[in-house]
Amino acid sequence: MRTCCKCKKKKYESEFNFKHKATNLLQKACKVCTRKEVRDHYLKNHEYYLLKARQRNAAIRVENKHFIWGYLSTHPCVDCGESDPVVLEFDHVEGVKRESIAVIIRTNTINVVRKEIQKCVIRCANCHRRRTAKQYKWHKLAFVAQLDRAHRFER
Repeated sequence: MRTCCKCKKKKYESEFNFKHKATNLLQKACKVCTRKEVRDHYLKNHEYYLLKARQRNAAIRVENKHFIWGYLSTHPCVDCGESDPVVLEFDHVEGVKRESIAVIIRTNTINVVRKEIQKCVIRCANCHRRRTAKQYKWHKLAFVAQLDRAHRFER
């Protein structure tokens, strides 16, 4: 048993966090008091932590956008060969799609972005729409095919 320096209660050693685990040295404040102190500190400095998170996320976004632009600049459309990065998109073809790349680059690290990109091929916007329409059998595609058949019969 030992006494907490904050609440002055006698508690079991298991109720104290390690200060240095290798030497079995314990903190002077119990886990409950330490948790309260950490929570109070966070609440007092809430705006500071939000600012730091915004700055960190902004830096991540910039790094990820540079990486994406470089990647698209060196990988043309797999269907038609279009190489303009402005019109190129990521098409998920392998594995389970975690999220769209546009969402992932906002707050995830470059390693997460790379892992998600490995599941994709690069397609231009037109080829991507065409493939998706065929893949999901969109009604628009069926309507166009119906018009083609009707047009053939008119001739």
